[in-house]
Amino acid sequence: MLSVVAGFQSPDGGSVLFDGNDITKMPEYKRAEFIGVVFQDPLSGTAKSLSIEENMAIAAKRGSKRWFRMGVTAKRRAFFKGHLEQLGLGLEKRLKTNAGLLSGGQRQSLTLLMAAMANPQILLLDEHTAALDPRTAGLVMGLTDKIIKDLGLTAMMVTHNMKQALDYGNRIIMMHEGSVILDIKGKEKEGLTIPDLLDMFEKVRGEGLVDDKLLLSK
Repeated sequence: MLSVVAGFQSPDGGSVLFDGNDITKMPEYKRAEFIGVVFQDPLSGTAKSLSIEENMAIAAKRGSKRWFRMGVTAKRRAFFKGHLEQLGLGLEKRLKTNAGLLSGGQRQSLTLLMAAMANPQILLLDEHTAALDPRTAGLVMGLTDKIIKDLGLTAMMVTHNMKQALDYGNRIIMMHEGSVILDIKGKEKEGLTIPDLLDMFEKVRGEGLVDDKLLLSK
């Protein structure tokens, strides 16, 4: 679903509407001007052979025709440092370090920051903590929440972790076998627990949930 929204894949049917406009046939590179994406694989969001500042320069120039090295000026470097300080990982002191030398959590945090730098109209999070250990996943989720709230972003997060969905989501859409099973928001979501979600799923589907990834995330 996120691949269709981002433009990486064409839908088999129907349309993709964004802010009332049909973008179904709009190419991915044009959608990148207003859609930010963070992938599940921490290694896919940054170029490992480029430095942190070069990666950030590319992100900052999204939609621009300028070559990325023109963006790494003293002014831009100070701008990047200011953003990196938000992470609390000390990366603002390692601007010249190649991204390939960072840990998975550091690279995913950097990717998240880069995706938000251009103030996208929507941020797509594709199970962006699934490949991280529990402690690092918690740190990245906390950072995600902070960036979204600080910048006032709209985010769509795909996750198999029901606790994450309940803790961070203000609208929960549960999909199963390509169909929307539950759409919960507002007062209906208040006080909702994982057992409640499982019970609601069973009532709608007439069967228990057997997705191991979901059940293990409790």
